[in-house]
Amino acid sequence: MFTGAGAMVVALSLSLGLSLGITPVPAVDASVACASNSCVTTVESELPDVPASPVPAESDEGASDDLGELVTPPPSFDEIETWWTGLSPATQDDLIAESPELIGNLDGIDFDLRDRVNRGLLDSTIATLEASLESGMGKAAAGSITQRLDMLREIDESLERPTGSPERRLISLDTTFPGKAAVAIGEIERADFISILVPGALLSVRAHMSEWTKVASDLYQSQEAWQTTFSDPRSVATVSWIGYQTPDVTNAVSLDLAEQGAEMLAGFVNGLKALRADHEPYISVFAHSYGATATTLALSRGTMTIDALAMIGSPGGDVSNVSQLGIAGDKVWVGEAPWDPIVNTAFFGVDPSAPSFGAHRMNVSGSSDPVTGAVLTASVGHDWYLEPGTESLRNLALIGIDRGEFVTDGSDDDQLKTLALLDR
Repeated sequence: MFTGAGAMVVALSLSLGLSLGITPVPAVDASVACASNSCVTTVESELPDVPASPVPAESDEGASDDLGELVTPPPSFDEIETWWTGLSPATQDDLIAESPELIGNLDGIDFDLRDRVNRGLLDSTIATLEASLESGMGKAAAGSITQRLDMLREIDESLERPTGSPERRLISLDTTFPGKAAVAIGEIERADFISILVPGALLSVRAHMSEWTKVASDLYQSQEAWQTTFSDPRSVATVSWIGYQTPDVTNAVSLDLAEQGAEMLAGFVNGLKALRADHEPYISVFAHSYGATATTLALSRGTMTIDALAMIGSPGGDVSNVSQLGIAGDKVWVGEAPWDPIVNTAFFGVDPSAPSFGAHRMNVSGSSDPVTGAVLTASVGHDWYLEPGTESLRNLALIGIDRGEFVTDGSDDDQLKTLALLDR
């Protein structure tokens, strides 16, 4: 039976679906990497003793070789935080050296450390893959490595910080193709408002991580500007999150990846709340397309709670009314653009724009901003909800800072949504 540091590392690795000792070439699947006792025994033998993990002991009777059974249930986020902060710096360094991809993704560990570990892993993996290509190999192997390198370089590009912009941190990373990543913009450990962007189908780490992070940056800047307009000193942060494998045209009609997305998003949100327990932020999720389906799965099952939700281009979900999402005050909005072929299909359940669902309408068709007078452009089709200057992005920014009263819905009442509302 595995105990101490090794058992904790195994438990966390299995719960996250990550391998313990990642060898960049070739990529090793987690289920293979930890399928035998030898993988774990190496970790156990090389790590110093640390406080025992909450992994249940293996029974003497009917002993199982299935590590999944040995580590069920995985440790909670609070247990992870307590366990990690109780380790000596030397022991922490040993664990980082042994399992950087695990520690860098561990909800319950502070984001500065995760950023440092993930950047180091990203750089070293890119360097190793580049060296492998230069050493020569078969066409098939070279093609696989090139594909993976393209993905990692896209993540690296997403971390580039424009002059005068806030800090960017890589708070989640899976270097195995097709990859997962999350980039935080702003001081996520102190921000009063945190907005998380959840993507849908056809939006991958390899092709879109930099673009998705730019959207998070645009959202951050818009929220900062609104806070200035409202003379509100409270701070904001945004997260570009591609923390699950988004579907492509071959599997977008299945809910399998939505189930995975729901689990991963809940883990991220719950880990964030665990770290911010002393000053819990106002958390909003802005979910596009298939990402909206994944988000409603997590909310309806009670595996996470948030303060506000906006769904754009949604194909529907598994709930019939906002009351089933567990969001206080029914702070749920839906935006639907003209010529978007996905909206109103209710492909995965109930259409969230249906009156019976009970969500607020968020106008995305373009107008004049009733507060600033700026011309707001329209969103058209399935992929234009998040462009700078659109009414859609303007409304999302306001939802994320709990200013729902200023969100335009396309009605005649929009002209009344001026700063005069602050005096009421």
